[in-house]
Amino acid sequence: MRIARHTTRLVASAAVLAAALSLTACESDTKNTGSGVPAASSRPGAGSQSAPSSSDANGQAKGSDAAQVASGASGSGTGGKKAPGVGAGKGSGSKKATGACTGAQVKATVTKVDRPLNHMLLTVTNTGSAPCDAYYAPYLRWDDGQAATTFLEASKPQAVVTLGPGESAYAGIMYQAADGSGSGSHTAHKLGVLFANQAGNGSTGPAVRLTLPKGGITTDSSAWVTYWQSTVGQALSW
Repeated sequence: MRIARHTTRLVASAAVLAAALSLTACESDTKNTGSGVPAASSRPGAGSQSAPSSSDANGQAKGSDAAQVASGASGSGTGGKKAPGVGAGKGSGSKKATGACTGAQVKATVTKVDRPLNHMLLTVTNTGSAPCDAYYAPYLRWDDGQAATTFLEASKPQAVVTLGPGESAYAGIMYQAADGSGSGSHTAHKLGVLFANQAGNGSTGPAVRLTLPKGGITTDSSAWVTYWQSTVGQALSW
C-alpha cells in the first residue's frame, strides 16, 4: 500500500512539473515577441534582407533629391535661364541693322573755311528715319572728272561713323597744297559726292551734286579728303 501511494505521488509531481515547464515556455515566447506573433528570427526568410536603417533611408532620399536637383540644373543650363543679351533685346544679335549712307537719305553742304588754308568742310546730315553708316571717305568728283580725290589715310578713324536720324558726319577737303606742289590745276564749279559701300571697293546709292562757292574752287593733283569724322574739329585738324 505504501509503495502504491509513493508511486501515485511521483506521478502527480511529474505531471505538475510538466505543466509548469509548459507554462514557462509559453510565457518566454510571449515576452520575446510582445504578442502572440512569433519573433522575426523564427519567421521564414528572416535575415535574408534587412530593412534600411533610418540613416540609410535618409541617405537614399538625399541621393534621390540630389539626382533631381542635378537633372534640373542640367535642364536650366540648356533650356532654362538664357544667356545675358540673348532674346532680351540686348547684344549684337538684337541690334538693328544699318546700311550705308547714300545721297537718298542725307542732306549735304560744302563750305570754304579760313583755317586751315585751302580747306573746305563737307557736312552730311541724315534726314531719314533710320540710322546709316558713313563708310570710309567720300568719293569726290570735281565737275565731270572721272578720278576720285585721294583719301588722306592718316585721318582714318578707329570706328565707322554711324548717323542716327538728324545726326551729321564731316570730312575735311584740302583742294590745293599751299606750297604749290600740285599739278594740273583747274577751276571747278561743281562737286559730286558719292558714298562708299561697306566693302570699301566702290560707291553705293545715288550721288549728291553740290555747287561750289561763287567763282569756283581751283584744285589740282595735290587735293585730298579725310575719312568721315564725327566732329568738325576732327575733320579740320589735318
